[in-house]
Amino acid sequence: MPVITVTSVAEFAKALADIPLAPGRTRFFRGHSDYKKYRLQPSVFRKPQLIENEESLIQEAKIRCPLDLPSSLPLIEVLVRLQHYGLPTRLLDLTANSLVALYFACKHKEKTEGEVLVLDIPNDQVKFYDSDTVTLLANIARRPKEFDVAALPADKDGFNNDTEVGKLLHDIRSDKSAFRNIIVPSDLRRVVAVRTRLDNARIARQEGAFLLFGADGSKSKPAKVPDDWLVCGTATQRIIFSNKHKLKRELLSFGVSEQSLFPELESQAAAIVARYQNKYARKKK
Repeated sequence: MPVITVTSVAEFAKALADIPLAPGRTRFFRGHSDYKKYRLQPSVFRKPQLIENEESLIQEAKIRCPLDLPSSLPLIEVLVRLQHYGLPTRLLDLTANSLVALYFACKHKEKTEGEVLVLDIPNDQVKFYDSDTVTLLANIARRPKEFDVAALPADKDGFNNDTEVGKLLHDIRSDKSAFRNIIVPSDLRRVVAVRTRLDNARIARQEGAFLLFGADGSKSKPAKVPDDWLVCGTATQRIIFSNKHKLKRELLSFGVSEQSLFPELESQAAAIVARYQNKYARKKK
């Protein structure tokens, strides 16, 4: 598929219909407001001072918000809640709904060209929130900035008997006490898709999921998303658009808007005020 510029929701739907889904894969989407500048990596990796202090960011949030982040909460659910409130994490938002992705690509920067990425992820790489693999990757966040996967023993027995891996296992067992020390070293370098519980109204409405990133050698480098997952969003295969205001109006007719995707009172109040301000501005004209 070449680079396609769409001007309407109908053209967007047609472009997606022309991308076949291979058997044994699940399709997810991600919207970017500026396709020339996007990076397919989580926010915590985008500035050195963030990833170097990842554990401190989490601990600070837990200290300041104990009711939202109780000590009994597994780390993956802590990361999901932090992501929800805008604190940088090693998660990257996805959605199973292409129109939701289109909305997020149109939400900001109206003068730039947006893009919707299409990721077809093998079913065995789509994990539930309580998966052992998810628990393992999430707990890399608790390790200090010096943690370096590449410096650990490559063989399974040596790896699992290493002192640094022992500290990682200690962290993991705070989530899963029965977790066994039989980690496959290469698992720390993985990226997996995570389906979380839909006990958060925003995640439910946005049909949300996440990419969870391990480490590519040192903790400061995110693991790489496999090339064959990204079927649209490469140099030669893109769906881009610039008429964001028009597309948002069309999405509204499909029930996709700020109010439908952000059910919290703060977002609802802002949307209500904006609607009445727009009505008043039109009357004055």
